[in-house]
Amino acid sequence: MERHLHRHLGLGVSEFYALRTLRESARAGTGLLYLNDLANGIGLSQSATSRLVTRLQDRGLITTHTSPRDRRSVEIELTAVAHDVLRLGTPLLHQAVEEAVRQLGAEDADEFLLRYLKGSTDDTVTSPPADGQAPTHG
Repeated sequence: MERHLHRHLGLGVSEFYALRTLRESARAGTGLLYLNDLANGIGLSQSATSRLVTRLQDRGLITTHTSPRDRRSVEIELTAVAHDVLRLGTPLLHQAVEEAVRQLGAEDADEFLLRYLKGSTDDTVTSPPADGQAPTHG
């Protein structure tokens, strides 16, 4: 996935997921996300997130400003360019995941992993038993 995103968009996976996290925050109605919330949302440390934010800002994908409510906090917003990147990048990411799933399927990968990655919501299949036995169907 990393190579796929980088080849087509010049972004790494962490950068792309940061943009997606910011977009979801905007869709939730806040429009803004604090740096520590972004760090928690993408699973990076605060210092790694700070470096990531600087890269995104340098590329014109986000803007940052000091929060008027808390002068110690930084608020982050997507730019119009970032919205375009997300619009173009989301199908690329899905394509990369589908390709990886196909490769896993060709290698007799775990059935449950494949269903999860494909987004299957088949309620008749339960989780695999801890002892590794065949799955049960309801």
